Amino acid sequence: MIFGLIFSSYNLIGNDSIPPYSRGEEFIAWALTLFFYSGFIILIYGTPVSLLLEFILRKKMPKYNWLYILFHAFFGGLFFYQKLDLMFLGIVPALIYSIVDRWLYTKNLDGRHITFGFLSPIALAVVLWLFFSLISESRPPFTSEEAIALATSGEDTISSNFPKEKDKWSGNIEGFNVSRKTSARKIGDDQYLVTFTETWEKGYVNGTYSVSYIVNRNSVSLHSEGGKSPPYYKK
Repeated sequence: MIFGLIFSSYNLIGNDSIPPYSRGEEFIAWALTLFFYSGFIILIYGTPVSLLLEFILRKKMPKYNWLYILFHAFFGGLFFYQKLDLMFLGIVPALIYSIVDRWLYTKNLDGRHITFGFLSPIALAVVLWLFFSLISESRPPFTSEEAIALATSGEDTISSNFPKEKDKWSGNIEGFNVSRKTSARKIGDDQYLVTFTETWEKGYVNGTYSVSYIVNRNSVSLHSEGGKSPPYYKK
């Protein structure tokens, strides 16, 4: 858990590729992901290695805790030996593992220190979450223009043919007089109903087709669809 907190903080501080909003939530998401993945690796690889090292050093050199820590770092880096740029991902948690383990060992594993060992990363997580939440910038309002841009961003979709803003378009497609309209209506906090309406006419053949989507910052979902699909879409 301590490794997850440290690496998550490292990933967020000074990283311009991550938006400066909701850093607290980003931090928690990163920390939990790293906690589960690194925790699984430590369980199946780190723990047996640690037990073996402790058994050997206790028999041969019981007072050399620095060797215990050094060998942990070596075997931690060995896990990523094929990729030198990732070796520190094995070395850092191995060092943390061995240092905390030796600290608890020297304290004779009494209940007070074990409790502190469990609670300290949780307290650190709360402090870091508060820190990243406080330094996060206020997210600007989600606009109707952004909602329309998101709804029309897909390639080779019907909505991609419509105006990319609240506007109308008129033209001729395969002899049909076509009119397309894009509209957006706010229906909640940072949520819009974006509607695309298309009418066409060619002699006595005419019709109207409409489709609407519920759009927020992170998703576009179909709300309703009605009318007849234009004949030129079927080709």
